[in-house]
Amino acid sequence: MAGGSYAPPAAGYYQTQPSAYNVNMYPDYAGHPTAPIGSYPVQGGGIPGFTAPPAVQQYTHLHQQHYQQHQQPSQQAPPPVQLPDSIKVANLSHSMNNMGMYLMQMEMMKEVGLIDSDDEEMSLHRHQKKGKQTKDQEPEKLPTPPNEEEQKRKAEQVAKKKEEVARQLRENEDIKQRMKELFVTGLLQCCEVSGTMEPTQGTVTPYTKYDPKDPVTKWQETNREINVTGDNWDPEYDCEYLNAAMNRLGTDEDAIIHIVATRCNSQRQKMKEKFKTMYGRDLVETIQGELSGNFRESVMACFLKPAYYDAWAMKEAIYGPGTDERTLIEILMTRTNSQIKEMTACYGDVASPSRKASNTKLEKDIKDDTSGDFKRLLVSACQGNRNPISKEQLVSAVEEIMVNNQPTGQFRINHQKLVDMTKCKLGAKRLFEAGEKRWGTDEEEFNLIFSTRNYYELRAIWDEYVKISQRDILNSIDRETSGHFKKALRAIVMNIRCRPMFFAERLKEAMKGLGTADSDLIRIIISRSEIDMVQIKACFLELTKQTLWRWLKDDCSGDYKKLLQAIVGTD
Repeated sequence: MAGGSYAPPAAGYYQTQPSAYNVNMYPDYAGHPTAPIGSYPVQGGGIPGFTAPPAVQQYTHLHQQHYQQHQQPSQQAPPPVQLPDSIKVANLSHSMNNMGMYLMQMEMMKEVGLIDSDDEEMSLHRHQKKGKQTKDQEPEKLPTPPNEEEQKRKAEQVAKKKEEVARQLRENEDIKQRMKELFVTGLLQCCEVSGTMEPTQGTVTPYTKYDPKDPVTKWQETNREINVTGDNWDPEYDCEYLNAAMNRLGTDEDAIIHIVATRCNSQRQKMKEKFKTMYGRDLVETIQGELSGNFRESVMACFLKPAYYDAWAMKEAIYGPGTDERTLIEILMTRTNSQIKEMTACYGDVASPSRKASNTKLEKDIKDDTSGDFKRLLVSACQGNRNPISKEQLVSAVEEIMVNNQPTGQFRINHQKLVDMTKCKLGAKRLFEAGEKRWGTDEEEFNLIFSTRNYYELRAIWDEYVKISQRDILNSIDRETSGHFKKALRAIVMNIRCRPMFFAERLKEAMKGLGTADSDLIRIIISRSEIDMVQIKACFLELTKQTLWRWLKDDCSGDYKKLLQAIVGTD
């Protein structure tokens, strides 16, 4: 539910789901950015903001101290040293990832029975900071801080629990192995959805049980005289509520907004099937006839399967007036292998609904509509064949975290083992020789490396590239390439370094200045709402110093604004 609280995953939550677009393959607790992996929270590291590494902090302090010593007494002290944007993005991404990893492993410890499901003392939820209140919200009452004795008692309970966990892990190797298997499975599922092993969280999650305040609950009680409070979600209840909202004199848009914003995509698909069974009408066509404008486009996007929505957006970018290269770049450079293959498989049905089209229809359309190095990069991307990270690679790279030679039941990834550093250094050397070292640019070499290496290989290659060239890879891309080819390469780098920040910047671009790029705004919010919208909102706040909810309030209007705000939620 948009802005909803965390609910533990159901049994069997870690089993692979059929669609690579389904972010609910892993729990929705990942996205709280304050603690390092398997440790305590970093003070000041929560959203908004970031925590600079000690080396950066030390450099800032020494630089200011040296500068002040050489100034005249009458001169004003210098302003603080500003960190480069790349360091800010890296720190923000690292902070979000660390808390996500920690909470994911806490849930795994509950699943194997190491800690109780209601054991709040072992959880880091007590460390989470509330987001900034908007002026439209009522301020929440802060809990009374515990006294010194209460704090001491809780600390003793946590220490005792940690000792018990360590004892069980020492005595039962099966539990430790089960924990590692769950951890590896969770990471692989993250890769399927986002291409990285950084856990993320959507603002729209499955609606599980009917709340007494839910309008569907109230409608059923008033019109059917049944109390569904606490019942599992049932598409029939929602369909009855929607049908009544559309059959009255004047459509109840608020009812549609509530259902669309609080039910996940897989639940909306079940509602489409149930509605046609119940009433002999197509739900989407019925809703479409009741709405108009951007509000209708937003609702229709929510009822499409994610792969079909991506395929539709690609078709519109190619078949519309002119070519929308920005949309082609955004989709093909940010989707995972599985998502791209799923999209290309249905693209023919979307682009040519009246006749059967092959799975290469998308590739053919790209070739017909683009040219040059940009065309070749897009064709490479639509293969969905970037080097995968195998389970064997990941198992060898996962290491147990030990504290004072005691097992903690938590694990971390040794990234040096995840990639072949010899090959990564060679890749950096090849990029340098294809660009900075020669007259002109070997675009084919850039295409090869950027299209085939997995995210972690590319991160290592770009780190090594700095050592060879003394330039950041983005700087070299700007110097060595041009046009849409340059924009696509930049999108790959920004997406792999921190995907939430990439989308935060795209949202800002869609709303800044005169007018709003409504299709871009709708596509990004809908397509990321179940994947990483929590992290995108955090990056947007860091980028603009205002919440995404606030920008939507100032930039959109009417029911269109209400729906987008309901999906992203307040901070």
